[in-house]
Amino acid sequence: MNIGIIGAGSIGMLFGAYLAEAKHSITFLVRDSNTPNKLYIEKSNTVKQLIPSNLVFKMGELNEMDLIIIAVKYHHLQSIKDELDALPKNIPLLFLQNGLLHLTFATTLKHDTIMIGSVLHGAMKKDAHTVQHLGIGVTTIGILKGEWERIEELLLPPNAHFPLEISSQIEDVLFKKAMLNSLINPLTTIARVPNGELVKNLAYKTITKNIYDEMMEAFEEWKDRFSWEEVVTLCMNTQYNHSSMLKDYENGRLMELDTIVGAIIEEARKRNKKLPILHAFYLLLHEKNEVGERHL
Repeated sequence: MNIGIIGAGSIGMLFGAYLAEAKHSITFLVRDSNTPNKLYIEKSNTVKQLIPSNLVFKMGELNEMDLIIIAVKYHHLQSIKDELDALPKNIPLLFLQNGLLHLTFATTLKHDTIMIGSVLHGAMKKDAHTVQHLGIGVTTIGILKGEWERIEELLLPPNAHFPLEISSQIEDVLFKKAMLNSLINPLTTIARVPNGELVKNLAYKTITKNIYDEMMEAFEEWKDRFSWEEVVTLCMNTQYNHSSMLKDYENGRLMELDTIVGAIIEEARKRNKKLPILHAFYLLLHEKNEVGERHL
């Protein structure tokens, strides 16, 4: 397939690398004319491998794609809405944002088919042209609107380093990921530590478990579907990775606070439940976000 990827950040490049390995033709849409012509992936800190791909700088150059993957941050979506609306409506779109708020954005588009992906890989952009794959996770894809008979082609051939699943309950998958992100991202950002420290350090582990317990109190239907062991496993699988929120803070970028942590707090509020520890972290990070925004 001809696959366009909007955004050459860590997740966009990760998808581009593995989809190119599966013999798809990859085209990245980037805004920065200084983006290197050649992009690379490092798997488990091994030698760089070239990502076979093309770079374009205008949305209209994606008009002939079989699929377009949107891999920019949530807070950048509104700035490309008009250009997305101008794309042929028969091209399926796949959104790969963190959090929950992009679901509402996606439903405002008029495309025939809109898909959502939940990504649990550990990935870090090492420099302008290299992404590091730091932890293997599962990518789950589901259809939010319409249908796409070629979705199975993304899964072939199966790759143990980049497993893909299809779900008919993608909104539940996203909610679970938002809870996971809310358990990992805020504390790693405040403490400035990689993910693994949340289970290796006794104090951080206790705090994380307390947030997990207050979430399960607020969202009781998840008690049998989301175990504490899953949190520990994810932290260890990505133990050397800096969470996306921490990386944004370290690089002076706006953090995805409202679409992840804020959205979970709001869902609890709708149930007349409170998440006091998570809310305290939200307020602390909100202040850091304000400072970071002023320095962008």
